[in-house]
Amino acid sequence: MTRPPAVVIVGASLGGFRTAHTLRRLRFEGRIILVGDEPHLPYDRPPLSKEVLTEEKGPDDTYFRAVDFFEDQGIELKLGSPAAGLDGERHMITLATGEQLGYDAAVIATGARPRRLPGTEGLPGVHVMRTLDDSASIRSALDRARHVVVVGAGFIGSEVAASARSRGAAVTILEAAGQPLVAAVGAEVGKRCAALHDVYGTELRCGAGVEGIDRTPDGLVVRLAGGTAVGCDLVVVGIGVIPNIEWLEGSGIEIDRAVRCDRYMRTSLPDVYALGDLASWHNPRYGERMRVEHWTNTVQQSTTVARNIVASLAGADQVAYDGIPYFWSDQYGHRLQLVGRASGDKPVFVHDPSDRPAMMALYRDGDRLGGAFAIDTVGPLMQMRSLLVRNAGFDEALGLAADIE
Repeated sequence: MTRPPAVVIVGASLGGFRTAHTLRRLRFEGRIILVGDEPHLPYDRPPLSKEVLTEEKGPDDTYFRAVDFFEDQGIELKLGSPAAGLDGERHMITLATGEQLGYDAAVIATGARPRRLPGTEGLPGVHVMRTLDDSASIRSALDRARHVVVVGAGFIGSEVAASARSRGAAVTILEAAGQPLVAAVGAEVGKRCAALHDVYGTELRCGAGVEGIDRTPDGLVVRLAGGTAVGCDLVVVGIGVIPNIEWLEGSGIEIDRAVRCDRYMRTSLPDVYALGDLASWHNPRYGERMRVEHWTNTVQQSTTVARNIVASLAGADQVAYDGIPYFWSDQYGHRLQLVGRASGDKPVFVHDPSDRPAMMALYRDGDRLGGAFAIDTVGPLMQMRSLLVRNAGFDEALGLAADIE
């Protein structure tokens, strides 16, 4: 009797959970094994820096499903069991426990981990934000913190800062660049993001490189380039992430600071797929290789991967992933959104009322619309997303934006 095919998914966060769930929705009847390094059930990360910190949600509220869902769906969970290696020739994944899992198709969805400031690992009062445990630790620390320093004014750092302000703490953000989010949205839009912090009483220091953090009897001292320092009770570091790909060493999978995939999200081993923060792929829409650390990208890639696994096992054609980057962030009760890419020299501000933070800016890519950024302008931003899907011209986008009230 022929055994049913087995799919092993390494990584039990958003991408892994969505892939497993989609496989069952596509009526895949084989074995599904979902491997996670954390002991928790699969959970959603966006609330960790927002509703969990502000105590609007408890940590358990972030779980995608209760344990009986996985039992009902026939999804085997191996939690608290990090993967240690992948053998492409034997079609085998080895866990840190020594257990070996054979696969007909495998999915790499181990995500990324936060970068840390050198010399701060294990230093009491210095945190990063990535996992459920990270969020719970920061939430508890905010009960006592009077002054919080956030290192890095990216989306995660800014969300943590906004949450800390809502809990009543004084907050200082230290950003090495000249404006927040310069790499993502450019300097002009970055200034608008900086203004939000000012409105809500968060001190933002740009051009502030951090040299180190010391623990003293009075608390923490963050040392800056140039010799100045900032004292505080709590530090949260948000300076980017590192893909979790070390466990793939020797697997035969091509890696170049990320797992390299083709347009179908296949790695250099055709029965192994990758997705999410750790995967770069050739995006046929843009004609170039991309790596996108966004929630929506991971959701869409997981759907593509699940469909392609089912197609591959059936001997059918696979589909390319050509997703348009999209990201959102909630800060101080405002919704920030970016769709497409911040291309071109300067954005065109098409909606910019003087009496409120709401705004929208468009980015040009030649004669086409390249991207759009908005604050509290959700509907029009989604219209721009539709234009990007069909590769619309920039003039058409300007015409549509003229109707925004």
